[in-house]
Amino acid sequence: MTSLPALIAEPPELVARTREGDAGAFATLVERYRPVVFRWAIGLSGDEDEAEDATQEVFVRVHGKLSTFRGDGPFDAWLYRITRRVVLRMRPTGPPPSDGATPNVYLTDPGARVDRERAVALIQTIATTLPLRQREVFILCDMEGRTPGEVAGMLDMKDVSVRASLFKARAAIRRTILVTHPCYREPPR
Repeated sequence: MTSLPALIAEPPELVARTREGDAGAFATLVERYRPVVFRWAIGLSGDEDEAEDATQEVFVRVHGKLSTFRGDGPFDAWLYRITRRVVLRMRPTGPPPSDGATPNVYLTDPGARVDRERAVALIQTIATTLPLRQREVFILCDMEGRTPGEVAGMLDMKDVSVRASLFKARAAIRRTILVTHPCYREPPR
């Protein structure tokens, strides 16, 4: 029996087959990258409806512009740049408007552990208020698990600039959490 990864072709092969008019290859590209594009779009826009619209628009553009993909860099980096342009065109003024209130997400279970999903939601909410570059770097590094080197290539930045933006983003998120949720502060020793 063939394993699932063996059934899915690598992006260069899928790109080549799509360029030749293979609709199935394009469908596989969309299936593989749709969740990733949606996560990027929601991270940049902060709105699920906008992210869904952006995701659809990204794949319309990918289909039309696939001939411009040279293959000299990672396919997902090219895809990210398209996603970024689409989201910024839809939301050129930055992060979504906020009423200033951060939801109270410090809920504990019987074992006094922080509810992980709510903590992640808090961090994601705060991340939408970061300046665009910091938000992108934070999403790609800390939410997507990419290395600063990979992100530098995706965003056409220097590695040191990515690391600086990531540091600033983490510091801003931490500062906001400590101000809005003092219960997260460490007790004095």
